[in-house]
Parts: sequence; C-alpha cells; structure tokens
Amino acid sequence: MRHANRPRPGFTLIELLVVIAIIAVLIALLLPAVQSAREAARRAQCTNNMKQLGLALANYESSTGSLPMGDSNDWYPEWGQHWVGHGVFLSMSQAFEQGQIYNATNFSTPFFRDEQRTVFAYAVGTLWCPSDPTVMEKFDIPDGNYVSGSHPYYVNYTSYTANCGTWFQGTRNYPDYIYSAGPNPTRVAQMNGLFWNCSSVKLASITDGTSNTIAFGEHAHGLLKDEYNDNYDLSYERRYWHWWCDGGFGDTMFTTMFPMNPQKKLQDGTWADSNNGGVSAYISSASSFHPGGCNYAFVDGSVRFLKDSIDSWALNPATGQPNGLSIDGNGLYILAPGMRFGVYQALSTRNGGEVVSADTY
Repeated sequence: MRHANRPRPGFTLIELLVVIAIIAVLIALLLPAVQSAREAARRAQCTNNMKQLGLALANYESSTGSLPMGDSNDWYPEWGQHWVGHGVFLSMSQAFEQGQIYNATNFSTPFFRDEQRTVFAYAVGTLWCPSDPTVMEKFDIPDGNYVSGSHPYYVNYTSYTANCGTWFQGTRNYPDYIYSAGPNPTRVAQMNGLFWNCSSVKLASITDGTSNTIAFGEHAHGLLKDEYNDNYDLSYERRYWHWWCDGGFGDTMFTTMFPMNPQKKLQDGTWADSNNGGVSAYISSASSFHPGGCNYAFVDGSVRFLKDSIDSWALNPATGQPNGLSIDGNGLYILAPGMRFGVYQALSTRNGGEVVSADTY
C-alpha cells in the first residue's frame, strides 16, 4: 500500500518534442528517396513506351518499305488547297496494337471532319509519359478550331513526337503561286529528318546510321499553359497542341531548331517564323518532366536519355534565332559560312555525314 500513490513514468513535453523532431527529420530524408524511386519507375515506363514506338516503326517499315509520312496532307475543297491530315502515330497504329482505331478512321475524307470524332477522342496509353501530369486530360475544341462545328469534339494528346530534323519546311499549301501539282521541291529537299508533309523515307537514305538518327522524342504536354494570351498563337497552348492523331507540325512532329527543354532557357514564342507555321519553341521542341533531359527513340530501336547539357548550336539571346541561320526570300534556310551543327542537331539529321561519337551524348 505504501507505493499506491507513486507517479507513473511517462514522457515529458521536451522528450515528446524531440521524438517528433526526429520523426520529421527522418521523413524529410526519406521523401526525396521515395520521389526519386517513383520518378525512376515513371522514366522506365516512358522508356518502355518509346521502345514500343521504335518496334512499331520497324514493323511498319518492314511491311511497307519506307517510314510512315509525317502528315498525309489532305485536300480541302472549300479552301482550294491541301492542309493537315492524319499523322505518323495513326499511320502506324496497327503496328502497336491499336488496329481498332485505324480501322475506325475514314481515310476517304479530309481528316478534320465530323467523321473523325472517334479518332480524335481516342485515348492511347502508349503515347502518354507517366511523368506528364496533364496529358490524359481531353478537351472539347471550340468552334473555329479546325473542326466542323459539332459538339462535343474531344481531342486526346501525346507525350511523344516524330523527328523532322533541324528545321521544318511548310510544304503543304499547294497549289501555290509556282507549284500547282505538288509541294515545292526545293523546300522539300531541305528536310533533313525523317518525317514531314507526305514524306516517304527509306532506311537506305539514312546514311548517318540508324543508331545515330533520332526517330522520336518527348514533348511534355503539361509544360504548356492553358490560359489566355494577348498573342493568339500563345493562347491555350495545352488544349490546341500535341493532338495525338493528326500530322500538324507541333502536334506530332518536332525539330532540333531549339535546345531540348526550351522552357528552361527561352521565352515562349521564340522565333515562331512563318516557315514553320508560327509554331513557338515550346510547342515545336523536345521536352520532358524527367530531371536533366529527355528520352529519345532511335531508328535502330534503342532508347537513350539525352542530357540537357548535350552540345547544341548557339542561339542569339536577343532573338532566340540560331547564330548564323537565316531565311532567304524563297523561304529557304541558309547557314552562314563556317556554321556547324551541334551534336543535338547532328543526331536529328538522316544524311548529314556528321561523325558523332557516343561519348558526346
């Protein structure tokens, strides 16, 4: 009985605060490791997606004898000219187990029509990088934006894009003042990548080597803003760009005109020249949410992670235009004497003759 009123042992307030502080420190130490592990898993899934695209490209080429066209360049009679048609991913959709949507496509009409609403709204998980947070969102596109006016007209998006080369030449709008039967052949001759309007590149023409030529890259859809801008071309970029199934430059094709991840280096709208339809650097360049660089699929089927620090041609800080690159009166890109491609640009050309060592990227 003499011990009945003895106080029970317990934690003091100071001891409790110390324990809480230790737990907080442990959580702070563990969270980055957990986030890093999750990103590593997402990056591995992204690599697997691009592997599937590379394999599909090889299967398509083996069955048809050439790579798919970047844009089908459809005829729109109400405008009296050719304009955007279906793109590379729809062309080779059968080769990555999406034959049902290929079969649902009406190829006998211009692509931007009510008949294709099922195609635009179709969701392709293989084209979504798991690190791209908004790519799974879809939008109902308002009237006046390339569709016939029926609603809802939903579109889905892609985190991946096909390589045009160092620049893009808009050759779809024929007949024009000079060429009535087809695209301007002088401009077409400047296309040094793999995909463009009505392209048909054969493996034999990739003389730089399939292991040294990029086929597909990433473009992070979630990095585009979905807000109004006084500059019409920069308004609501997230809903109007990176559509998965058409052949628009900026939707399913990119260039190495600007460095990868230009959001970290350039202002939006940088050198959106009329040659490439006024498409800005953010829309037309490779980008990703993976720290330090982007995944790229090469023609040989390999997928490699290229770092932000890869050698790229220098830009004029005032204009964003590559130093020594200009456009003449005929719309042709002109390189100044002595100007050279960076390693990044060299990897995007199919027959530039550049010697690129693997240790440079």
